[in-house]
Amino acid sequence: MSRRGARYWFDDGGRFALACVRIGVAIAVLLTLRNIAELPEPLAAPNGVYRPVGIWMLYGSSPPSEALVQALWAVAWVATFAMLVGLSSRIAVVASVVASVALASLIFSAKSASWSHQHNVVFVAQLALVGGRVGDTLSLDAVIRRLRGVPPLDVPRGYQWSLRLCQLAVALMFVSAAFFKLAQGQFTLRWALSDNLRHQLMVTFDLAGKPRPAVAEWLLESVWRYRLAALMNFGSQLGPLLAVVFVRRPWIRALGGALFAVEVLALAVVVDLWDLRWLPLVAVFIDWDRLFRRPAPPEAPAAWRPPRAAWWYVLAFVTYDVVVSFVPRLDARLNTYPFSSYPMYSTIRARAPYTEHLSYGVPGDRYHTLGTAPQSLIDYALDHRYRGRYTPRDADALEGQLRMILARSRTQYTDWQWPTLRHSLSLFVAPPYPAPARFEETSIATTGELTADGTFRTLLGHWRGTQLELDPRGLVLADAITFDLYVDDVAEPRRLTATRTGPTTWDLGEAAPPVSFLVATLDGTAWLAAWRRDWRWGGM
Repeated sequence: MSRRGARYWFDDGGRFALACVRIGVAIAVLLTLRNIAELPEPLAAPNGVYRPVGIWMLYGSSPPSEALVQALWAVAWVATFAMLVGLSSRIAVVASVVASVALASLIFSAKSASWSHQHNVVFVAQLALVGGRVGDTLSLDAVIRRLRGVPPLDVPRGYQWSLRLCQLAVALMFVSAAFFKLAQGQFTLRWALSDNLRHQLMVTFDLAGKPRPAVAEWLLESVWRYRLAALMNFGSQLGPLLAVVFVRRPWIRALGGALFAVEVLALAVVVDLWDLRWLPLVAVFIDWDRLFRRPAPPEAPAAWRPPRAAWWYVLAFVTYDVVVSFVPRLDARLNTYPFSSYPMYSTIRARAPYTEHLSYGVPGDRYHTLGTAPQSLIDYALDHRYRGRYTPRDADALEGQLRMILARSRTQYTDWQWPTLRHSLSLFVAPPYPAPARFEETSIATTGELTADGTFRTLLGHWRGTQLELDPRGLVLADAITFDLYVDDVAEPRRLTATRTGPTTWDLGEAAPPVSFLVATLDGTAWLAAWRRDWRWGGM
């Protein structure tokens, strides 16, 4: 290790500050556990649609038993409280993070390619404290040492590596989000200096059938308001990086923490993401030793060298967290929850040229419960909770998603019957500013449905080159079948001339456009036949 690297990670002081950070992280974990415990449905997906996430990859392909889940809850609560008060502190941190991450991972155990990000930063910050001397003061461990007549612990250069590792872990969440937004616009300010935020807010609320908060409504009234807010979003997300760079400048670190808090609160009041359990993590940006005028730390011996285990942990943690945070989609491939990238709202929801006001279309889900359940109520709940489920690219993945949704919904709504659950795709088109911010919906096609007897029905197949191969489930392909193509989220289809080449195959005469939906009409019903939405840095 270079002398500069050793000085950065293994600097003097930090004993009191690390104890304060331990308390802050423990509070954030407890709030997160409470949030997970309040979820209305079981954590693990049912057998058949379950996939192991993160630590559960070591357990096998079957969901854990209820007894094991309850045991994890007991360990998580007890260990996190022990971490909070500093009892067997280092062991408590390890036990808490293992049990808590295992429980959080189960939320995303349905067959899906990714996870949402409401818990990740809390657990990555906790992982950064593993192995650290978090209980040498402000802890029951320190009280017990004093009662036993043992001198207090103050290890030279033994605390800052945990502090700075935790600070980096917290800062990377918003820095990663800002990076992906810049990258989507080829490292320009297109994400901010376009109608993107207008459409982001419409997708967040209007597409989900949710009322807009007053702040979001105010922003949508003026182009300069939502563009200025988008620019300020970049500043608040990149601000925590200042604390990572200027670790010996307490006021600059405090500024980075303030910007972190501003971003957390802005997400709450603007896009209704009330992840206030992140706020205790602001503790990592405060120089608690200087704030409370703690005594000068003991000097390290002249021949002092960084502990090998701590140095290798720092090296491995930083390398892995940075790579996963900034390499697109690597988190889903590695599946090592809670390490994650944070492409939050990074897609540019606007069309080129970005300086002009143009209409914008976005695909969206519709759920229909065809039975005795109160349709308007349950359909609304499903539309909001299970958005984006048109994304499975084959019939097997779509069937798994629908069966998981049906199984979880039956558990939650036990008094209602569910003869049929149907999922369909619509296009929602927003007229250009200064027209009122609203969506006009065009129903496109049914993607799939589960009937009363458990039969799954779909046509979803694959379009490779000019060849289309359907995968009919529960449907019989007739000779009279037509194909319409929707391109670039425009709700005006184009009829294709298709030549049947086999029982389930057709030659469409052209390749699929980068953003397109192919609809097959069979016996008067429109079914989604194939779709394509290529990922690229410039947006979808």
